[in-house]
Amino acid sequence: MALELKCDRTDRIYRPPEAIDGHMIVTTPSSIAYQGIKLVLTGTVTLQPSIKSVGFLESLYSSIKPIQLVNKTIDIDSHGRINPGRKKFPFHVNLDFPKGEIGSGLLETYHGAYINIQYVLTAEISRGYMLKSISSSLEILVEGRAGKIPRPLGHSHSVYVYITQDTQKHSLLPSICSGGFRVVGRVMTSCCLTDPVVGEITVEHSAIPIRSIDLNLLRIESITLNDRSVSEKTEIQVTQVADGDVCRGIPLPIFLILPRLLTCPTLSSGSFSIEFAIAITVSFEAEISQFYGDSSSLTPKEWLKVREGVKGYLGLVALETLPLRLLR
Repeated sequence: MALELKCDRTDRIYRPPEAIDGHMIVTTPSSIAYQGIKLVLTGTVTLQPSIKSVGFLESLYSSIKPIQLVNKTIDIDSHGRINPGRKKFPFHVNLDFPKGEIGSGLLETYHGAYINIQYVLTAEISRGYMLKSISSSLEILVEGRAGKIPRPLGHSHSVYVYITQDTQKHSLLPSICSGGFRVVGRVMTSCCLTDPVVGEITVEHSAIPIRSIDLNLLRIESITLNDRSVSEKTEIQVTQVADGDVCRGIPLPIFLILPRLLTCPTLSSGSFSIEFAIAITVSFEAEISQFYGDSSSLTPKEWLKVREGVKGYLGLVALETLPLRLLR
């Protein structure tokens, strides 16, 4: 016997107060009796710690309870019998949210590294005493309705970027600092989730050849418990703007498409917050001898680190991090 949930919308994206329509599909080779069929819609905010990270955030996992956003139960049928074959049970769920501790009660679906906002439909067929119930789950994607942002206001949320050896908070190689470099540009710091992050960047001067220019999309997830707060910054994606030693004085376009499930509108509540940032990184080329006096003694792992540049040695990278406010 198999139970499957299918929504009428193939993308499963809903915007409150829209209703969720679909069917519960039961496939069975023999006739079975049931004592009830119900459908449950749950929406929760949970902490999803990373197994690769150990710290205070993981110690909070056992103390923080999931925040319930919605919990609805719809009775599809009280009792009956399903004949052999395939049978469909239609369902209709109103997607409305009561106001709660979060504020409006509506949070968009978000899959982060530590915070997870998820809405799940669960169908259950109760077969009676001493018989195991049959269930099936399906995640739906909740989005807010797009707000009206005036065009002039949207353009005013771009900022100018100025990257030189004097603006860096970490140490660079002496050869990079002595020759100097200057990278300028403009990038959006507030935009709609359905629009790309656009801008431009220009290398005005660099004495050392450039290896690449990248745009890093970051998320900052914060959790507060008992007056203690911790924030974790993780990388969502990296978009390469330029590869190799680019021409000087030529504007390079920036066009970053935001991933749907890994981003959401910038959110701040009493117990947690989700923010985003953009890091513009300029990686420089350098000789191996500037890292090690005797390059023949390098292990394969050390060679890989040097060749990677950004991950291998921070002295080869100049960067500028800007906050990014996302809107619906």
